[in-house]
Formats: sequence, structure tokens, C-alpha cells
Amino acid sequence: MFAHIRKRQEWVLWVVIVVVVISFVVFFTPSVGSNAGGGSASNPVVATFDGEAITQQDYIAVYNEVSLQAFLSMGRWPEQIGYNIEQEIPNRLMMIQELDNLGIVVGPEAVAKYKANAFSDPETGAFQKELYDNVLLALKARRLSEDDLNGYIRHQIGIGQLTSLVSLSGQLVTPAAAERTYKQRNLSASTMALLFSRTNHMSAGQDLIGLEDYFTNNMALYRVEEKRRVRVVKFAATNYLAEAETRLNQSTNLSAMIDAIYIDRGTNSFTENGEILSAEAAKEQIKEEELEKSGLEIAVEKTKAFMRGFEQFEALSSAALEQLAAEQGVESTLTDGFTRNQLAPGLGAPYSLTQQTFELSEEAPIAPPIESQDALYLIALEEIIPDHPPTLDEVRPRVTSDFRRDKQLDAARAEADSVHEAIKAAMQEGKGFEEACSELGQTPVSIPNFSLATRTLDGLTDRRVTVSWLQDLAFAMDPGTLSDVSQTSEGAGILFLKSFEAADATKMAEELGDFTDQLKQTGRSQTISAWVNEELSSFQLLTNESDTASEEAAN
Repeated sequence: MFAHIRKRQEWVLWVVIVVVVISFVVFFTPSVGSNAGGGSASNPVVATFDGEAITQQDYIAVYNEVSLQAFLSMGRWPEQIGYNIEQEIPNRLMMIQELDNLGIVVGPEAVAKYKANAFSDPETGAFQKELYDNVLLALKARRLSEDDLNGYIRHQIGIGQLTSLVSLSGQLVTPAAAERTYKQRNLSASTMALLFSRTNHMSAGQDLIGLEDYFTNNMALYRVEEKRRVRVVKFAATNYLAEAETRLNQSTNLSAMIDAIYIDRGTNSFTENGEILSAEAAKEQIKEEELEKSGLEIAVEKTKAFMRGFEQFEALSSAALEQLAAEQGVESTLTDGFTRNQLAPGLGAPYSLTQQTFELSEEAPIAPPIESQDALYLIALEEIIPDHPPTLDEVRPRVTSDFRRDKQLDAARAEADSVHEAIKAAMQEGKGFEEACSELGQTPVSIPNFSLATRTLDGLTDRRVTVSWLQDLAFAMDPGTLSDVSQTSEGAGILFLKSFEAADATKMAEELGDFTDQLKQTGRSQTISAWVNEELSSFQLLTNESDTASEEAAN
């Protein structure tokens, strides 16, 4: 739950600074009054669970918990990442209500233990008070307190205990049931297939007759996606290697440190293309690694110092980032437009930059620093280029390619239909599958035996066949029968099922124990899911009142 916070604890403090100084966070949850009990004019009922009233105060408290859950798991508040709080609230309200109904109470010792683990150093296990304090600062900016954090943790622990209790019945798998299920999943199918490929019909669609109608009927597929442009300031570790070397030499004997690392890691751990590097080459590699590591640390410092410059601006924008970069003598870059499925062009940046870009808005145009292995990036939204329906000329090459492919697929499937009818007629006359294929000049493909447990087929190189396609057909058939024509990604296919073979007894004896454990785990998950769905069926949200509560919680 706290993995992201622990990994990026420096950013937590930075985000707090930005929140407090320049209003990064727009939405704040209100402080909750001390009055409790049933619905009233100031605290109306907004939902019911199993006939019991849930008040606006209850709703806002859970709203805060779901927001906190998003922050602690992803390092950002829900509205910054498009997280739908409303979908999660009923589930958590129901869980908390069940904790009360069953009398599950979590004491302060369990909460303290949870915190000690969540905010500990992964390597030393020591509690990191600075990290914890930074999180509390982030909560304070959101008008949440340490008490809110404690309440959230109590509920998390309680929900874990609750789901453990619920899942117990799902673990009841008898040896006989496990063996029966194993045999079903490992029943082996022996088959042959006829495959019909579009590549045998490449002439189809070449005349492009009907292209305009095809485009009109499929225009939604070619809608031009929304694109975005961002202004970027990049703090690359390689820009600070000289400074890193100076700093390392000032703080330690760099040469001696490299020697120590070389000895500690062992001479055989430094290789290139399978060959052990010489001591000189290995030490040069160590030096590069240490300089890059130190360079990235300096890049972090430079980014942090740069961000303090935002204090002079009343509002954040791409222009503010550009101005600040110019004032500090740092280069800023304006990207070309890119979609949410593309890497930002020309930056060498990770996909996380694209993800952050599409979370930006005019109200929140600047993202927290984005870290990669060798650089940090600050981005600001420059322009949103809306999606729009295209003209045929805009997408003609793509439409033409798709049109021809679909025509080729149609031709392959028509061929499969014709062959299928002929084989079926021949088999009804008493001929075998292979004999009927031979008379029609068709060559069936031999398929390695497979079962419902099969994930990959060794020895089958024909990419027109997938395991799932084979399983879906074979295990709905009787031995000695022919399947209907079934579409494939490259055309169509027909499957002939020769026989089923029982699971191997020796292999079953070896695997049955692990298989039983897997069944129990699956049973636990299914039991919890079914229980949650059943419980939620008695949950009723009173729309108008809950909408009001949500608005109050977000303003």
C-alpha cells in the first residue's frame, strides 16, 4: 500500500511544497464535525446498507479514506490521476459497516505495527520519521489529520481480517474433487486442422471498389485521437558527471572506492559478451556507474532547486515553465503532438511521461517530477489537440490497407465454407477425414496434443493457430467429428477431433498437491468476490444526497 510513497519519499516533500506554495491541489476535503447519529438537516442520510442508514458524515469520512488509499498506493490524489472515487465508496462503506456488525476492532498496537512496517527503510528496517512527517504534511494540505490516517489503517487491517474469515469456505476442496478437476483440465485432445489464409487471396480488394462505402461504415475506427503537446525541462544525469566526479573526490577517495567495489563484487561479475573484463575495464565500468548514480542525485537536487522558482508565479502554466527555464539558464523543449499510446517524441523519456501528460489539465497544467533511470523531467501542458472525425484523405493509406485485408479475409472464409461443406458431405458418405481432404486437394495440419491446462504448444510453428482457438473448438466436440468453420486472425479454420486421451497418472501424482493449493486460492478469491457482490446488493445510494456529499467532499 505504501510502496510508492516509500520509493518516492523525496517527491512527497516536493509535492507538499508545491501544494502549499502554489496550490497544486485544487480539491480539499472538509473537516468533519463532531456530531454523529442518525440523519438530520445538517447530517442527512445519503445511503442505506442492509436497511441501516449511512449519513453524509459517514459518506465524507469514507470519501476521505478512498482518497487516502489512492494517495498512499499511487503517490497522487484521485483527481490528479482520473481515479473514480465514486465507484469505490460503496465497497468500502459496506466493508466498514460489516466490521461494525461483526464487532471486529483493531487496537492501537496493530496500527503502530502497521505504520512501523509501512514507513520502514526496506534495507535496514528502521522507521523513517522524515518520510512519515512528509506524508502528514501532504495530508494536512488536504485538510486531513493523523487521526484520519490512523482510522484508515484500522479499517485496512480490519478488512484484511474480514476477507480472511469470508474466504475460509472457499478453501474446502476435497481430494476427490481436486482429482476430478485435474483430470478434466488435463484431458488431452488429438486433432488435425485445415487452415485457410488471406495470403492465398492477395488479389482480393486490389480494385478498391467500395472503398468509400467501407470508410463511411467504419469511420469511427479512424477517428483521429486526441493529441497533446508539452513543454519539457530535462535534468539529465550526464549533464552533471564532471560535478559528480568532483563531489565524489571531495567526499571520498574515488579511486579507492572503485577498488573496494571491484573486490567486493568479485572479479568474475564484470563481463561483456560472456567474457570477463580486465581489471582496468571493470574499474572503468564501476566508475561510470558511480558517476551516473551521483549525477542523478545531483539532477534531483537541481530539479528541487528549480521547482522553488515557481513561488514567484501566481498561476502555473507552460509559459511559466518556459520563463523560469530561461531565467535559470536551463533549456526547455516544446514537443510535437503525441497520443496517449505514444512516447513523447524527441525526449528519450519513459512512457510514464506520456501517462502524466494525459493527466494534466488547464486547472492542473504541471506534473510533479518524472524520474527515469538517467534523468528527471518537468512537464507543463502546452496544448490539447482534440480528437476529431477524419476525412478519407487524412487516413487513406490506413483505410486502403484495412479494406484490402478485410476483402482477403472474406475470400479465405468463403473458401473455408466451400471446403467444409464438401468434407462434411464426404464424411456422411462414410469417408474418413483425411481421405476426404485428399480428394479435395487439402493438406491438414497435425496439431500436438493439448488440454484445457495447455498454455503453449511445443512443436507447432504455424502462427495461424492459437491454443485458445483449439481449446474452444475441441472441448465442445465429440471424437470423430468436424467443427464448424471458425474465424482466425488470418482467415478461417476447420478442426477435426480424432480422440481424447486421459491425463497421465504419474504426472497427476506429482502435480496434484500444487494443483489442489491453486484450487483453494481460486476458491478463496471467488468466495470473496461473490460475498462482496451479494453484500453490495443490499447497498442503496440515495443519489441526490450522495451527490451533495461528494460535492462537499471535493470542494
